[in-house]
Amino acid sequence: MFEHITASEIAGFGVGAFLLGATVYAPKIDSFISASQRSSLGMCKRCGDLRLIACSSCKGSGVIKGGPFNFIQLENKSKVRSSSCTKCGARGHFQCPECSNKLSRA
Repeated sequence: MFEHITASEIAGFGVGAFLLGATVYAPKIDSFISASQRSSLGMCKRCGDLRLIACSSCKGSGVIKGGPFNFIQLENKSKVRSSSCTKCGARGHFQCPECSNKLSRA
């Protein structure tokens, strides 16, 4: 079954798998690196001393769009419903829990 596969094709599959893995884990690696940089600068690891964190449900917009996969249909925009985010109260952000703990202890 695999007797006709060349070494360069196997290398291509390996590189493709590596690139797919790098694409999937890039946000996690980026958040790890940014948290370590913030801590080395003496800043809050989660928010970078902004004292606000974007809502994970609405991604900071305060609005959740309806429809499959949150895509807007260009032909029938009237059928696509958007509602305010209930998790953050349509603000798009929360207070950073680590910064608010530091302020309440001080």
